Amino acid sequence: MEISNDLTNRQELKQNLSLAPQQLAALSLLSLPVMELENRIAEEMARNPVLELDENAGPLQEKPSEPELPGDGGDVPVMDSNREDYEEHLDRILESGEEDFGGSSEEAESRRQFLFDSVVAETSLQDALLEQLRFAEVPEKVRQCAEYVIGSLDENGYFQGTLPDAAQSAAASMTEAEDALKLVQSFDPPGIAARDLRECLLLQTARRQEDHARLDELIRDHLDDLAHNRLPQIAAAMKLDMAALNALIAELRQLNPHPGAGLESRHEPYIVPEVTVIPDGDDFVLVDNDFPSDRLTISKNYQKMLENPALAAEDKAYLRARIDSGKALIHGLEQRKSTIHRIAALIVNAQYDFMKYGPRALKPMTMRQAADRLGLHETTISRAVAGKYIQTPVGLFEMRFFFSGGFQSEDGEEVSVHSIKNMIRELVEAEDPAKPLSDSKLSALLRKNGFEVARRTVAKYRQELNIPSTQLRKAY
Repeated sequence: MEISNDLTNRQELKQNLSLAPQQLAALSLLSLPVMELENRIAEEMARNPVLELDENAGPLQEKPSEPELPGDGGDVPVMDSNREDYEEHLDRILESGEEDFGGSSEEAESRRQFLFDSVVAETSLQDALLEQLRFAEVPEKVRQCAEYVIGSLDENGYFQGTLPDAAQSAAASMTEAEDALKLVQSFDPPGIAARDLRECLLLQTARRQEDHARLDELIRDHLDDLAHNRLPQIAAAMKLDMAALNALIAELRQLNPHPGAGLESRHEPYIVPEVTVIPDGDDFVLVDNDFPSDRLTISKNYQKMLENPALAAEDKAYLRARIDSGKALIHGLEQRKSTIHRIAALIVNAQYDFMKYGPRALKPMTMRQAADRLGLHETTISRAVAGKYIQTPVGLFEMRFFFSGGFQSEDGEEVSVHSIKNMIRELVEAEDPAKPLSDSKLSALLRKNGFEVARRTVAKYRQELNIPSTQLRKAY
């Protein structure tokens, strides 16, 4: 009896990520840095007229109900059943003062000023890529994953996130996340969204019209040898004479190892810390910084409108939906602030020496350890610290900076990966340009200082620091 190969070969293992809409919204807010969050709030206020800023209230609280509004129980404006017309009518109440429902022109002015203040004048790398994404015809989940990828690029244009996180952020499949990464990698500038230098260079050669097979071979199979200046070995493996190999290396030098740097603004990005650490005697105090979004509230005027018996049932249903949406947003903001504060407090407690003495005193701590201590998921920690900054007594640092593994010296001293990376950077900066330090030499120098760091690990950290290989440092 024959058994169909289809039955044996068609077995698939699928993992479906299912999150409630409110959970997805909360995760989305948690992922946003301050400036992007304020822009998101401005967009939400433009869409939802029941949201407003309370200048007198504390952070993230709804306004108390007010005395009865003029006109309660009397005439009520006739609302068109068309939802867009109705929303336009509500907007006019807030913005133009066309009808008096107890709102003041100061509230409308505050709303408009918040929108104006949220406009970003200069185009960033992310803005340029999002503009290209806007014209891409792709499924919605692929688009959402692509937004995550774009938001996870560093200043040089390298993708610093993970595909599983991209998939989870949009409740998408891994295939959709992979399609999203390929989509962003097809955008300009060539080489964008690569995960390492090799992929970055190959993405650039793929755009070339002329034959690039030998150059691809050099990049794909011999980049490590090139880093160690093993040119004769490369020439033998590729069956090239040295003249032809040098010609390929000259082509390689025309590629850009930092494709995102050219699109970034020439000005330093405006970075706003989420929290500030203030010295208090021998201790440190953590202070949450205030932002306009902390004063987001539900308009008391629209809440009162719901109590008016003369308001049509469908208009009440629409208003309730708007108010519920606004409350969910405010609750999400509260969760975001609480989560970031808890993580920042853990950092301050764990990094007391760092707060006093600076980066050299950084202790190793992983996101998994932080997640276990706070009772959160590791991916929640990752989202919460991405693009968020903390002002410390020794400078402004991205919160992600405080999470890394560590090494132990021969004397039993624990140092973080960042400290090791700083040592590598300092060694490279002090090297003789005519004789750049190889990864093996860097490893030996670290060993001399008491830290056993393998050559492969040094090579990995060098790439993460965007320090070119020995050969490329000569070239660039």
